[in-house]
Amino acid sequence: MRLNMRHVALVLLLPLLVGAAALAFWGPVRGYDVRCAKEARITCTLGRDTASGVTSHAFALASPARANVRVQPVRRGTDRILLYLVSAPHEVFAAEFEGSDAYAQAQAAAEQLNTLFAAGQPGAVHIEVKPPAYLQWMMWAGIALLGLITGAAHHALRPRRVLPAT
Repeated sequence: MRLNMRHVALVLLLPLLVGAAALAFWGPVRGYDVRCAKEARITCTLGRDTASGVTSHAFALASPARANVRVQPVRRGTDRILLYLVSAPHEVFAAEFEGSDAYAQAQAAAEQLNTLFAAGQPGAVHIEVKPPAYLQWMMWAGIALLGLITGAAHHALRPRRVLPAT
C-alpha cells in the first residue's frame, strides 16, 4: 500500500487539531471562588470552575491566618500570580490571577482577606477570580488558524488532474 503526502498530512494534522480543540474546551480553569468567614473560627471554601463542573472544598484556618501573593517565574510568557491562604501548619492554594493587572488584583484580594483575618469582629469576604475574556478568544483563534492550515495542506496536496494536450 502506497501512502501519499495528502494522507500523511491528514494523519498528522487532524489529531493535532482535535487535540487542541479538546484541550481548549476541557482544559482551562474558568474561574476561582474564594469565600472566607470569621466567626468563632476562620472557615474558608475554595471553588474551581472547569468544563467538568465546579469543585469546592471547605476547611478551617487556625489563627493567625494570612493571605500571601506569590509570583512564580515562568520560563516563557508572563509569570504566574498565585494566592495562598496560610495558617500555622497549612498552606492552601486559593486562586491564580491572569491578565495585565493580575498582580494588583491578587494584592487587593490578599488585602481583603488579611483585613478579615485580623479583624476582631465576625465578617465574611467573597472573591471571584475569572481569567480575562481575551485569553479564551486567543485560544479559539489559534485553533481556527490550525484548522485553516490543515485545510490548506489538504488542498495543496490534492492530486491534480492533468488535461491532455489538444
